[in-house]
Amino acid sequence: MSSNLTPLCTFAVSPEKCYIIFINAIKTGYIKMKLFTEIINKKNEKLFGKNAVVTGIGSCFSQYVMEQLASAGFDSAHNPNGIVYNSHSIVNSLERIINKSNYKKEDFLFHDNLWHSWEHHGSFSHQSQETLKETIKKSANNFYNKLVMSDIFMLTPSSSVVYCLKENNRLVANCHKYPGNKFHTVILSPEENYKNLKKALELIRLVNTKCSIIITLSPVRHYPGDLVLNARSKANLLYAIHKVVEESENAAYFPSYEILLDELRDYRFFNEDMLHPSELARKIIFDRFVDTFFDEQCKKEIYESFKNNKKMQHRQLNADYL
Repeated sequence: MSSNLTPLCTFAVSPEKCYIIFINAIKTGYIKMKLFTEIINKKNEKLFGKNAVVTGIGSCFSQYVMEQLASAGFDSAHNPNGIVYNSHSIVNSLERIINKSNYKKEDFLFHDNLWHSWEHHGSFSHQSQETLKETIKKSANNFYNKLVMSDIFMLTPSSSVVYCLKENNRLVANCHKYPGNKFHTVILSPEENYKNLKKALELIRLVNTKCSIIITLSPVRHYPGDLVLNARSKANLLYAIHKVVEESENAAYFPSYEILLDELRDYRFFNEDMLHPSELARKIIFDRFVDTFFDEQCKKEIYESFKNNKKMQHRQLNADYL
């Protein structure tokens, strides 16, 4: 029996396009059933253009968003200490950068033939301590220079669970594969997270009173062997984030965590590790982020930049085979 209905998508259409078509079909009434709960987030009161300067600190998800904006041509800087996950390390890195504090002997560790910083990601580690220190200083100065002129600051904590050195109870940003028996774990309380995030905003305002601060909770799951701990960790951060946003001027919450866990809500939107969002999920959340905080002309320019980047990559790929 033939049907006059136009198919919503075919095998020739990408999963991303299928999702967009499906969402539009529901919104326009083409599909009456409701198979999921859509997260409704209003457009920000202030919408930004392509000339906005963007800075940010946080998790690997935050890094993805910032890298996307940078590839679209935004003037930006992110994660001056590399990827950081907890509110304590975020505020500590901001405090050192803004106060231009020097690092001391106890801030460094020599392990596995490399020098590491307890406050930095492993991407900073180096065989030479002097090179490590120079890299840290250069990254901090570059970030500070962008921060003072920033229009948008994105803050993305990911976990309340922190690791402390047993010998001195120092909370570290990265363990650098140091023996696990040298650490003990602590879960930051809602109030501790609140104090850290509040202080982070106060530090930002010391050097930039005008920028819009966007706080979002990373949707990346932690502790696959203890999802109850993961839930507690995220809940403690959510309480703190919303309390800070409610008390602060020119601050907003973006629901990346809720979009992945409540709207998409399917392991098809996760990588094989079932912890990190898939490329499709990241694109969907990024699109919603752009729609929330940027004006129409800017959105056109962002996606036009992505198209041009793809063309350039294609040309380069073809040139490599010539």
